[in-house]
Amino acid sequence: MRVYSNFARLVAVFAVLSPLLTINTANAQTSYPMTCRGGGTLSIQNDGSNGVRINFQAGRGSAPQGLSPGQCTWSDRALSSQEPKSICDSAASAAQYVSRLVQSNEYSIFQVYNNGRGCMQVTRVGP
Repeated sequence: MRVYSNFARLVAVFAVLSPLLTINTANAQTSYPMTCRGGGTLSIQNDGSNGVRINFQAGRGSAPQGLSPGQCTWSDRALSSQEPKSICDSAASAAQYVSRLVQSNEYSIFQVYNNGRGCMQVTRVGP
């Protein structure tokens, strides 16, 4: 009976703590800095599920090599042809920077990862 009692307590503790042990996969992904220059052909669309999708052209090199209006690229290298040319974010987060993306003299840096569904997913805005 004592073994059953200890097992029951262990199960109860696990049941109480298990919600605290879940991992948010968006935050578990390693993110990398992507720099975007506003204007040009960059487009911002509502994705239909309380988020935005920002479509851009890939820069020819890394961010320090310069960007034309409407281009985004990695801080350390050019995007590969297989990498998405879209950034996805929540509408609430995008509200803080979307006005800069329509101006060709403005730059924004996003921490992103490839979500495997055609988007660079934003985890944080800023360097």
